[in-house]
Amino acid sequence: MEIKGLMAGIILLGLVAAVVVMAAVKPDNYFTMSPAKDVLTVSGESTVTTAPDKAELYVNVETKAEAADAARGENARVSSAVSAALRSAGLGKDEIETASYNIYPQQRYDEETQEYITTGYIARNVFKISTKKLDGLGNYIDTAVAAGANSVDSINFVLSAEKKQEVDREALAKAAGIAKTRAEAMADAAGVNLEKLVSVEGGSSYAPYMYYRDSGAMSAKAESVPTEISPQSLEVRATSTLVYQISQ
Repeated sequence: MEIKGLMAGIILLGLVAAVVVMAAVKPDNYFTMSPAKDVLTVSGESTVTTAPDKAELYVNVETKAEAADAARGENARVSSAVSAALRSAGLGKDEIETASYNIYPQQRYDEETQEYITTGYIARNVFKISTKKLDGLGNYIDTAVAAGANSVDSINFVLSAEKKQEVDREALAKAAGIAKTRAEAMADAAGVNLEKLVSVEGGSSYAPYMYYRDSGAMSAKAESVPTEISPQSLEVRATSTLVYQISQ
């Protein structure tokens, strides 16, 4: 009896393990059919590749001085020169804005007194350039550096609101079409009929492409080789879930 009980326990554990493994494996395509509820639920996924039509460029102006007001004043002078140079390079006033601004102390730790000593102040002004003039990005970087900018944090390639809406429609329509095709195939295979569509759900998303530039390269002089920036394609992903009423 003890041996039979032990064997039964081993078999039960094996079945539980098999169920856990099967539950952990998710299919690429999701669908459920519930004859008792007379519904068929099917999902579709799609990806649309498109070129970005807008860029967000972050340019830094950082100045240092012994006094906070001196750091602020020098930063104001350089920032004004950078802003004017960028406008002369073809950017509109509405394409340039301040993303962040701060002044903070520069400190070092004194081993003898075991205290932090303020050695000066740093003023930092970060310009955000939002533009659809992607061909001019390299020139804007070179212009900003020549006017006194210290570094570029990053360049984000994104979709404008208008293009995002356009690509969303394409991706969602494609996902819904895939879901519909799957529903028809499932219904044929199961020998049921698709009746009315009772529910539709969907959504889309994409990740902006972030281009990072080595800040050390920003020390190059204006007469160096012009900067070239080439945007990469973006992927907009969409999903759609359809629920059909079915009949035998």
